[in-house]
Amino acid sequence: MAAELSAIERYMLMLLYASGGRVRGRLWLQKEMYALSRAFEDLREELDFEAYSYGPFSEALEESRDMMENSGLIREVERKVELTDAGARLAEFVWRQASDREREIVKGVAEFMGSLDQDELLLYTYVTYGMAERSERRDVMKRRVSIALRMLREGKVSVGLAAKLAGMPITEFVKEAVKVGIKPFEAEEAEDGDGNVEEN
Repeated sequence: MAAELSAIERYMLMLLYASGGRVRGRLWLQKEMYALSRAFEDLREELDFEAYSYGPFSEALEESRDMMENSGLIREVERKVELTDAGARLAEFVWRQASDREREIVKGVAEFMGSLDQDELLLYTYVTYGMAERSERRDVMKRRVSIALRMLREGKVSVGLAAKLAGMPITEFVKEAVKVGIKPFEAEEAEDGDGNVEEN
């Protein structure tokens, strides 16, 4: 069956596998797969992301998710998208067949974007990738400084990325962080990576 998988199905299985078998919901699945499509040309060719209510959205991805659910490979439980037992076995096989580069990128996206709450996920997506013009959640951009400060405090992003998310020069952002009691470079030491995906 693995040989018959589309790129969408393959990367979705890898993403779920790298996420411990589940992602936080359809919104995370859409945004994480969008990030992966920026790194993998075969995936980008199959997905057709458009600006939508919550940023980038792909109908093709939603259709693939439905088909995988109907095939018994994934299910939705309490709004989370997760692998079934059969899906987990196939995902493990696909993961082992993947290249080191694929595994590294998928794991990085899963760990970083999967750690973000909804506001953080949307802010990161809008600032990094765009497609916010039709969003119902433009309020996120109005609160970008406070969200970026929280992400820095929690060690989710570097000072540089936090400043970019806040829409401020680093020097101004560092002053703002200090004002609210964040020691920017101590917070940065707890951070593992920014989840940025290189395009190929």
